[in-house]
Amino acid sequence: MSPVPSQPFPSSEFNPADAAPVLAQGDERWARRAPQWRERELALAWPSELLESFSLRMASHGMCVSRALMLCDRRYALQQLAHAHNMADDTLRRMAVQLFRHFEARQPDGSPLH
Repeated sequence: MSPVPSQPFPSSEFNPADAAPVLAQGDERWARRAPQWRERELALAWPSELLESFSLRMASHGMCVSRALMLCDRRYALQQLAHAHNMADDTLRRMAVQLFRHFEARQPDGSPLH
């Protein structure tokens, strides 16, 4: 189980501030959507092995990450990625970058957050 590539990603590729626009939207954007679309937007299909490794690595730092919330709450997921990126753990930071890239690539309009 090795979801983190051997080549490191520069830490400049992800900045917790990149998630700020989505976090700032909060529930308001979600509430404006028609009910049938809300449920589709909530589900985030993370790579399961990477999400599991991320959760366990966060736990090793005393941070409990709910995989269920990572799958259904965009705001929570981005907050956890920001927390991970701010920790002094290069492997965890690379995982956060990978997960953020995965999240960013699946945005409805296809545009990056920054």
